[in-house]
Amino acid sequence: MVNAIEAKEIVLKDLFDSKFLFNIPGYQRPFSWEEDNFNQLFDDLYEALENEEEAYFLGSIIMQTKSLESDDSGFYDVVDGQQRLTTLTILMATMRDLSSSQSAKRVLHSKIYQEPNEYENKSENVRLKVRDKDKQFFKEHVLEMGGTKRSIEGIKLTDSQKKVVNAIEVFSKKFQIDKENIDQELLDEFIKFLLNKTVLVYVKTSDLTSAFRLFSVLNARGLELTTSDLLKSENLSVIVEREREYYQRVWETIEDELGRDELDKLIGFIRTIFIKEKARKSIYEEYIEMIYNKNRSIKGKGFIEHLNRVANVYKDKVLNAEICHQQDSVMFFNLMTLMRDHLKISEWIPPFIAFALKFPQENYFLPFLKQLEKKVVTNWVRGLTPTERIVEMNKALQIIEQNTNAVEIINHPNFNVKNIKKELEVTFTDNYFYQRNFCKYILLRLDIFLSENSNIKKSYAGTISIEHVLPQNPTQGGEWEHKFNSDQREVYTNRIGNLVLLSRKKNSSANNRPFNEKKISYYQKGITDFDLTKEILSYNDWTPLTIDKRQNECIQRLKSIWVD
Repeated sequence: MVNAIEAKEIVLKDLFDSKFLFNIPGYQRPFSWEEDNFNQLFDDLYEALENEEEAYFLGSIIMQTKSLESDDSGFYDVVDGQQRLTTLTILMATMRDLSSSQSAKRVLHSKIYQEPNEYENKSENVRLKVRDKDKQFFKEHVLEMGGTKRSIEGIKLTDSQKKVVNAIEVFSKKFQIDKENIDQELLDEFIKFLLNKTVLVYVKTSDLTSAFRLFSVLNARGLELTTSDLLKSENLSVIVEREREYYQRVWETIEDELGRDELDKLIGFIRTIFIKEKARKSIYEEYIEMIYNKNRSIKGKGFIEHLNRVANVYKDKVLNAEICHQQDSVMFFNLMTLMRDHLKISEWIPPFIAFALKFPQENYFLPFLKQLEKKVVTNWVRGLTPTERIVEMNKALQIIEQNTNAVEIINHPNFNVKNIKKELEVTFTDNYFYQRNFCKYILLRLDIFLSENSNIKKSYAGTISIEHVLPQNPTQGGEWEHKFNSDQREVYTNRIGNLVLLSRKKNSSANNRPFNEKKISYYQKGITDFDLTKEILSYNDWTPLTIDKRQNECIQRLKSIWVD
């Protein structure tokens, strides 16, 4: 059965009437319009009023039908347009409380509040139900008669409540002649125009997926919803009402701690752990079709509790890179932050999370992370396609799922790369190593290797540049041209043996200095904290033989990290 989608143009007085009751679902962001938005809305309406326009179009509202009565009145979740509907409600409440006309007060109040009516079987209700966190404040300071004039002194306001107060202040000032007097004539005309000449288009459907597809096409002024928003709604909707508020708080705490972008990433990682295949549809659709529909017990409380457990692992072990196992804590921090911040790929994170959830003993974390890094980096260096790399990581997920012994997983043949030893050597000896997209990561990994016994935490943040000891463009007739002829420069300049790291941007003029001057200017003035670069101090000269020697040292170190 195809879900019906209805689209209709409607004036504001009919949208805020007995046929419609709106709810802001828990997945929506808090009220977040700013003063500029309030001013823009009012000024646009005022200009249309002044120009005696027949109608002013205020955009579209997308809503999901939650219940429908026989008289075609309904209760709807607002998918798109909550910022506009909330602002319009505040505007009508402000005008209600400013007006000296009892008739205007009564009409405006009816637009935001449904009085009980036993003859029409109408219960007491509000036209717009906001998020639970703000419900009481919104009731007392907007919905109730005189609420917009109620004092907020002594109330600790949330960010969204501050926005509500700001909107009331902005709209109130628009009708003030001075501090004591309201322009009742303007107010009266504005009320009539707003109710009768302001037009919106509502789009409604009973299917949430259809509603969000429409949202993605029609959304203009609103704030874009994410996968986490959609899944929040899906999971909260199946939890009984007495428990829903608790689980909504759990979700929002996760969102506050991680941030929306990180939460969206995490939800994608969880999807990979469940399905172990490359995504073929949107993450939201795959959750519905391949996770929830196959195991309904996962949906609701079970999923939010699982999300909370995974979020704690992700936050503590990946984002904060912390473990309590003292012996491994520094190396774990250094390697995890390097992988997190400098690998250009993220498919390794789901296997790490899956392993950490299944084997919470932290003495296993560093050995597994090293094996995982070996597999990920060698796949990257060998030039596997994104699809091929994902397949390899999904194999790792299957190994974790199928084994009950952490040591057996760590020592699994899947993580052994000795069979590609020669292939890796060829890549590492490439004369154009500098131009490979993994160059900086490899150099940073060598730096960690050199400091492995120092027990010093390294955070590779900020500006990090790759420096050529033998410069790329040496000064004509200078020392470097005497030490390296043009053929030698072609061979040696971009080799790994000629590359070091600097914690600053390159200085092209200093880069061309003679070797001993470069040592002084770059390596003895706090320009670098890299052990890889400090090694240069032990060299008295820089020649083709020097680079060959250092090249061999670098390759032997890389082999000891990943192959031997």
